[in-house]
Amino acid sequence: MLFVVQFTLLVVVVNHTFGQTCLSNESKDDFDKSRQALTDVQENIGKVLNKLENDNKKTLDMFKETINTMGQKIKKLDTDFKVLGKDFRKTKWHKYNGHCYYYSPEAKDWFTAERKCREIGGYIVKIDDKEENSNIAVNKATSGHHYWIGLTDLKEGEWRWTYDQSKAEFTNWISGYGAKGTDSNCVLLHNGRADWFDNYCHYKSLYICESNFCF
Repeated sequence: MLFVVQFTLLVVVVNHTFGQTCLSNESKDDFDKSRQALTDVQENIGKVLNKLENDNKKTLDMFKETINTMGQKIKKLDTDFKVLGKDFRKTKWHKYNGHCYYYSPEAKDWFTAERKCREIGGYIVKIDDKEENSNIAVNKATSGHHYWIGLTDLKEGEWRWTYDQSKAEFTNWISGYGAKGTDSNCVLLHNGRADWFDNYCHYKSLYICESNFCF
């Protein structure tokens, strides 16, 4: 507002000056000062406009770049999900209570089993309660086999699920197991009977993977 008032006053001064037939030295000095002030104002306005134009262009360019980056990420994510979906369909997953379970046909040590589960889009199984444990155990795939599950006590006596490092609230140990010492840090599901025993992590066994979603 102050800028507009100053600008208006300068215009009035110039118009008044031009309306005089002649100028005194003092008037001429005032006129020159007024004209210089107007010139300065014009230059400042030009600078402000240029800056606004440049700033807006930078903002627009940044916005366009962000949109393009988001589009590329969404496209990649869509491709990843399609690939993951194909992998799921290739692999035989068994559904239960909104989760999927995969019973491996190959024997691996516990660490390799854990990595293999992640490679196919899941994690080595976490068993939360008796119902889930029973469902896994009665599956015909487990008959006659031991299966690695995702429970370890790499810190002796503190059994945790590798999926989220939560402490095990539900356990189903065979009598005498669950505290076999520092060499037996990984857990096997026993022969589809629904009970567990701790064993050497480098022992090769089948394993069960779990996924929180199913295709």
